[in-house]
Amino acid sequence: MTGNMTEDNTSMHTAIGGHGFLPLLSWVSPAFPTGNYAYSHGLEWAVEQGHIHDVASLCRWLEALIEHGSLKNDLIFLNTAWECAYEDEALADLAAYALACASSRERYEESLWQGEAFLRAASVWQPDCTALRKAFACPLPVAQGLVFRRGKVERLAALQAGGYGAVAALVAAVVKLVPLGQTDGLRALQHMEAILPQAAQRAAHSTLDDVSSLCFAADLAAMQHETQRTRLFRT
Repeated sequence: MTGNMTEDNTSMHTAIGGHGFLPLLSWVSPAFPTGNYAYSHGLEWAVEQGHIHDVASLCRWLEALIEHGSLKNDLIFLNTAWECAYEDEALADLAAYALACASSRERYEESLWQGEAFLRAASVWQPDCTALRKAFACPLPVAQGLVFRRGKVERLAALQAGGYGAVAALVAAVVKLVPLGQTDGLRALQHMEAILPQAAQRAAHSTLDDVSSLCFAADLAAMQHETQRTRLFRT
């Protein structure tokens, strides 16, 4: 009986993301500094202009980002970092490239500040993150990829977690900005549950040659936010 229970528990543990499943819950939770909703990714300007005003318009914006824009690229960077997670020189080169792909000053700062904060917090689980943070400037998706891989999180689970963390933070920002009710925020997250696994699958089979963006409105929103008069968010 004990043997069967152990075998069942092991199978369940593997099925839900590998040996890093429980730490992964912390790494994408609001307890982490990347989940405290200090950044809006330009959504604050989009809300002010009326481009995002309800659940439907929010979901359209998020779908565009994850399928054709910055969040798509972030998943590619996360996937590449996951692949080279034990190669410090390759990680440094990837981090520099990911930062160079930022479409505006605030996007650059957002990814860098969150990446550094993520590594600082992840050092509770992985002390070597402290040295990595000092070795090179590391944007968030690269930080997530290396921490997830070193934390024994499987590739697709890592990609879905990274995508979910980004989406959840943006939904929380819009809940405050529109404002949307909590239930509407949950509706947006439920809608994205069908989108994120597909995005993770695409990212798992992508390379840096696939990095590109067609979300010009989102990129311009991030730029416009730099001079927005009244701001609740840093970006």
